[in-house]
Amino acid sequence: MSAYAAPVRDMVFALDELAGLKRLATLPGYEEATEDLVRAVLAEAGRFAGDVFAPTNSAGDRTPAALENGVVRTSPGFRDAYRHYVEAGWNAMPFEPEHGGQGLTWSVTMSVLEMLNSSNMELRLFTILKFGAVEAIA
Repeated sequence: MSAYAAPVRDMVFALDELAGLKRLATLPGYEEATEDLVRAVLAEAGRFAGDVFAPTNSAGDRTPAALENGVVRTSPGFRDAYRHYVEAGWNAMPFEPEHGGQGLTWSVTMSVLEMLNSSNMELRLFTILKFGAVEAIA
């Protein structure tokens, strides 16, 4: 258990009241982004950020990534946390299902990324370039 607790309730409020969450599912291609699904995604992302990303945060401070003999050695726990990140599909949220994505809106994706950024920025930096690469290929 980590000290990080994602502000899921605040994020849901912002998406509901400011971004118009109810209208998301009316947009072409986002019909499955219902309120219930978005709330479940944000709740799970908060749990994931607190239980998987955050516990590796201090390890990254104590033992940062290093280049040794041409091989990058990541901080302790980063490899497993990244593997869980990919296996859970967090890396594919906003992309089209035909490209292996989940087809969720960027507004939901950005909320999840904010949780991951806040729980462990160093680990999150390992995942950033992928979004641009997928966009370029798509």
